[in-house]
Amino acid sequence: MVKNYIPGVLSATVWLSVMFLALPAAASDSSLPASAHAAVSEASGNSGLKKGPAGVRLGEGVTMRKKSEPDEPTAAQKIIRNPQFLYRFYRPENPTGKTVVLLHGSGGDETSLVPLASKIWPNAVLLGVRGRVLQEGRTRWYRSITPVKFDQKDVRAEADAFVVFLTKLADSHGLDLSRATFVGYSNGANLLAATMLLHPDMVKRAVLMRPMPVLDETPAANLSKTNVLTVAGAEDEIYSPYAPALSALLRSSGARVDSRTVATGHLLGEEDVRIVGEWLAAQSPDGAPAVSMQTGPAGSSSAPE
Repeated sequence: MVKNYIPGVLSATVWLSVMFLALPAAASDSSLPASAHAAVSEASGNSGLKKGPAGVRLGEGVTMRKKSEPDEPTAAQKIIRNPQFLYRFYRPENPTGKTVVLLHGSGGDETSLVPLASKIWPNAVLLGVRGRVLQEGRTRWYRSITPVKFDQKDVRAEADAFVVFLTKLADSHGLDLSRATFVGYSNGANLLAATMLLHPDMVKRAVLMRPMPVLDETPAANLSKTNVLTVAGAEDEIYSPYAPALSALLRSSGARVDSRTVATGHLLGEEDVRIVGEWLAAQSPDGAPAVSMQTGPAGSSSAPE
């Protein structure tokens, strides 16, 4: 049986206003069945590092698309921002000492990924966090301009705020974030990937499900101690085409990336549970890959580069 605890949110007024405004949780840009200690540091390049698979020196920044000035937000693009990150701990009866941090997709909340994560990590402490942004009645991690274009200042500001929040929370609860696994889905996966590039010392192991790159310009980052699993959906017509670019970007910064594809769309399912479980089993105790992963016809895989 899983017990859950809600640590006090600093402002009861904030809680009540968010509960009044938020819609029932869905967990993706479509919907999902209900079901750092790291210092905030500036990334720095190292011209002496070797080139990664994408031909970019490890630690060298990359421009994903030509930078353009943000459009003036329309009424639909305007947001409400909660001053606080709401969160919830789920503690199992017999914890193993593992901690998993969960970042939901658009329209979700701190509970959305718990059913899936509980299947993969039945004895881990789960920490679900809710994004602070409410846009068109849906909870998000940063302001969206179109489904594939995002407010660059907001992405960076929310990534910075998330690092500050999580660092303080880890200190107050005695969490070792260097040994934690971070799991992001869709909008949450995108914020997590951006956070890894903007604050490369924070995340050492990450699972990014249905992700895409959201930073138009990426800073220098050394992710050589970071292990990442990306899982795209073959039938996810909007976001799947962008997944290879994110994997290549993370690899060019030194991360060990295992890129997988499942024969589904944007929603998560049992195939995701299986793939994440296999990936975890292939990790050695220090977090580095211990064996090469292979898949059958149901999924495709590219070995870590």
